[in-house]
Amino acid sequence: MRSLSLLLLPVLLLAQPARRPLELRSPLQDKIFSVLSALERAPAKDPRLDEIAARKRAALQQPGNPIEAMRWTPEEIATVSAVLAGTHHLDAELRATGLYQKEPVLVSAWEGAATGINRIYDVYGLGKPPRYPAIDAVSFDVKSPNYARMLEVIRAVMSEEPDGHPLFFHAPLRFALELLRANWRDEAGRFEPMERGENQAAFARIGSTDWSRYRYSAIVVPGSGTDRPGQAMSPWAKARVTLAARRFKAGLAPFLIVSGGYVHPAQTPFCEALEMKKALLAEHGIPAAAILIEPHARHTTTNLRNAARLLWRYNFPWEKTALITTDQGQSAYIEAPTFAQRCLTEIGYLPYEGLQRISQFDLEFRPRAESLRADPLEPLDP
Repeated sequence: MRSLSLLLLPVLLLAQPARRPLELRSPLQDKIFSVLSALERAPAKDPRLDEIAARKRAALQQPGNPIEAMRWTPEEIATVSAVLAGTHHLDAELRATGLYQKEPVLVSAWEGAATGINRIYDVYGLGKPPRYPAIDAVSFDVKSPNYARMLEVIRAVMSEEPDGHPLFFHAPLRFALELLRANWRDEAGRFEPMERGENQAAFARIGSTDWSRYRYSAIVVPGSGTDRPGQAMSPWAKARVTLAARRFKAGLAPFLIVSGGYVHPAQTPFCEALEMKKALLAEHGIPAAAILIEPHARHTTTNLRNAARLLWRYNFPWEKTALITTDQGQSAYIEAPTFAQRCLTEIGYLPYEGLQRISQFDLEFRPRAESLRADPLEPLDP
C-alpha cells in the first residue's frame, strides 16, 4: 500500500502555480488586476452585477470629480463577493498564476482588486500618502484647479468609450488605470512582457543550461538609486555591478538578475535594472544572454521578492541556492533581523529562506514560492 505522502503527491503538484511567465496582454491591467482581466475573458453573469455596472456607467455621465461615485463601497464589494462565491469557473486559472494564494480564491482575489482600486483613488486621485511618499506619491497638487480639470477630462473621455464599459468593474477599473497613467505611474507594466523584450536572449538560454556546472542558479544584484536628478547610475550601483561581474566570470552562476525600478529620485527617467544591465554589457563584457532584468522593485524587500518570482516563472531549478551580491552595507542590512521584520511588515512574508553569509559582499539564499503572491495595495509593483 502506498504511503499517504505518495498518494497526495499528484494533488500537491497540481496545486503548484505554473512554471512559466504570466500571459500579459494588457500589461498594466494584467499585472495589477489579473483577476479582473480573467473576468473579462470569462464574465460572471448576474442581475446584481448588471445593476452595479449601470450605476457606475451613469456616474461617468455626470460632470465633476467621479472618484467617490467610482469608489467601491463595502456593500458593493459584498454583493459582488456573494455572486462570485457561487461560481468556481476561474479558480484553476487564478491558482495557476500564483498571484492569489488565499481561499476562496476568486472571492479573495476580487476583494483585493476592489481594495486596490480604492487605494489608487486615494493616492493618485485625492493625494493621500502612499507607503513611501518620497518616491510613490501623486505627481500633482490635487487641490489645484488644473488637477480638477484633468480629472474632468478623463471622466469626459471615458464617458464616450465605444464599448460602453459593459462589465460591472469596467468603469472603476479603467478610471483607476487612467489615474495611474496621468501621474506617469505605469511602472508595473513597463518592459512587459520581459521574456519577449529585454530578457529574451537570457530567457531562451535557460532551458539548455547545464545547472550541474554551477554552484548557484543566479546572482541577484539589488539596485541603488541616485540622489541627483539626471544621474543614470549611483556609485553604489556601479560597485555592485563590478562585484557581480567578477563572480559571474568566476563561473559561480550562469545568470545575473539585476533588480530595481524607476525609484530615486522620484519620477527619475532611469531604471536601476536597465542601467546596471548597460554597465554589465559595456564595461564588463557580460553577454546579454546571461543578464535578466527585474525592473519593477522599489525597495530591497521587493528586490528579493521579484527575483524569486523570476526564478519560479522562468523555470530555474527551484531548490538550487542563489546568491545575493551587493556592497557590504546593504549585505549586512539584508542579513539583519530588522530586514526580516520589514519583509513581514510590508509584504507579509519572507521571500527567502536559508540565508547564509559567504563573504562581506555575498549571501546565499533559497527563494520561496510565496513570493508569487500579488500585493493589490502597491500598484507600482504589485
